[in-house]
Amino acid sequence: MRSWFFGSALLVSAAVAAHAEKPQTVAAGVQVDFAQGRLIAVASCAADLYPPSADVARLKAERVARSRAEDKLRKALPLLVRQHKAELSRFGGADQVAKLDPKTATVQRIDYGATGSVVLWLALPLAASKERVTSDSATAGAPDAGASPSEEH
Repeated sequence: MRSWFFGSALLVSAAVAAHAEKPQTVAAGVQVDFAQGRLIAVASCAADLYPPSADVARLKAERVARSRAEDKLRKALPLLVRQHKAELSRFGGADQVAKLDPKTATVQRIDYGATGSVVLWLALPLAASKERVTSDSATAGAPDAGASPSEEH
């Protein structure tokens, strides 16, 4: 009887740990993956009906899909902070996560349709990265290396 109890307890704790590591749905089209520390939004866009080519249609569809995914992330952040305060403590706390900017999210995956349609997965890291801030600020103020001296004035 005793070994059955401990075996069951071990099985239940393993199941709970596995469940905690699975991505959880926060809102429609948005999941949080605490194991990898990111919020992931999925968005799509159909191709324009009359583009000159599928490549041209993909450009617009990709831009629209990214914008839609950013909107989903923006709307999901307050829900995430409200519903998962305890889990967010390892990412700097709920207040830090609430301050994240969806524009800093990176494209995790893109599926292109034959007609130019796009499905895009956008991932927002839950912990702010100091590397990203440093690299963006270093390139933002740098002058154009291709400019001639007469163009700089």
